[in-house]
Amino acid sequence: MPSDLLPLIKFKSASAKLATSTQLLFFHRTGTLLHKGYPLIEALKMASWDAALKPVAAIIIEHLTRGDPIDVAFQNARFSQNIVHFLYFGRLHHDLPFLFQQCKDLLRLQKEYTTKLKQAIRYPFILFLFLTVGFTIIKQNILPNFQALFAGTNQQPFTFLFIQLVNGFINGLLILLILITGLFLLWKMVKPKLVLEKRMKIYERIPLWKSYKQFLFTFLFSTHLSSLLAAGLTLRASLGIIAKQEKYPELAYYGCLILTNLERGNSLGQAVHSCVLFRDEMTSLFHHTNDLEALSQELSTLSQFLMEMLQDRLTMLLQYIQPVFFMMIAVIIIVIYASIMLPLYEWMQQI
Repeated sequence: MPSDLLPLIKFKSASAKLATSTQLLFFHRTGTLLHKGYPLIEALKMASWDAALKPVAAIIIEHLTRGDPIDVAFQNARFSQNIVHFLYFGRLHHDLPFLFQQCKDLLRLQKEYTTKLKQAIRYPFILFLFLTVGFTIIKQNILPNFQALFAGTNQQPFTFLFIQLVNGFINGLLILLILITGLFLLWKMVKPKLVLEKRMKIYERIPLWKSYKQFLFTFLFSTHLSSLLAAGLTLRASLGIIAKQEKYPELAYYGCLILTNLERGNSLGQAVHSCVLFRDEMTSLFHHTNDLEALSQELSTLSQFLMEMLQDRLTMLLQYIQPVFFMMIAVIIIVIYASIMLPLYEWMQQI
C-alpha cells in the first residue's frame, strides 16, 4: 500500500473503535495462517488480500516493521482494550497462534452474546416503552375524569390503588435507573483517585461485585500464568512479569503479594490463598500441584472451565430475560385494565 494513504487510514482508525465483527474476521484469518506456520508479517500480508482487513493489516505491519511491540501495533489499529491487554503477554511468551485463538474465542463470545442480549431485550423494551407512554396518558387524562366522577361520594373506589401502585412501580424503575447511572458515573470519576488497595477492599465488600471480580481475576491470572509457564519460564519469573505489567493493575498487585509471601517462607498454596479475589479452584490447584508442567496444564484447564461456565451462565440468563419481562409487563397491563374497568362497574352499580 502506498505510504501516502497511511495517514488517511490512521485518521479513520482513530475516529472509532474497530468493529467487533472486523476484529473477529481478522483473528480468524491470521490465526489460521499462523497455525499453518506462516510468519506474522506474511500472515498479515495475506490477510490484507481481504479488502475489509487491508487498512488494519497495513497499520499493524507499519508499526511492527518500525519495531513497536505487538500490543502497541494493535492498539493503534483500534482493537479493543481487552484484546490489546491479551496481546501484551503475547510479546512475552511468543505463542501467537494460541494467543490469537484466545482472542478469537473472546471476541466470538462477546459478539454472540451481545447479539443475543439485544434480541432478548428488544421486544420487552419496546413493550415497556409503549406501556409507560400509555400509562402516562391514563394518569394525565382518564384518572382525573374518574376522580371527578366519584367526587360526590364519601370515598373513592379501592381500585384507584392499582393505578397508584403501577405509578409507584414505574417511577421506582426510573429512579433505580437514574441511581445506577449516577453511581456508575461517580465510580468512574472516583476510581482513578483511589489507591489500588482501597479499590480491592471495595471489591471484596460488595457480594455481587466480589463474585464478578473473582471470576474475572481468576480467569485472567490462570490464562496468562499458564501461557508464561508453557513458554518455559520459571514460576518466579512468570509471577515477576505479572507483577511488573501495567495492563491489569489488580493482577500486578496480586503478583507482588504472592512473591512477597513466598519470600517470607510461605508455601505457594498459602501465598495464593492470601489473594481474596481468586476463586477457591485457583487456591486448591496451587495447594496440590508442584510440577510446573502440570501446573501450566491445570491452569489452562481452569481458564477453559471458566470460559465454559461463563457461556452456560450467559445462556441461562438469556433464557430467563424475556419470560420475566413479559410476565412483569402482562401483570402491569392487567392491573391497568382492572383499574379502569372496575371503577366503571362500581359507578354503574350506584346508578
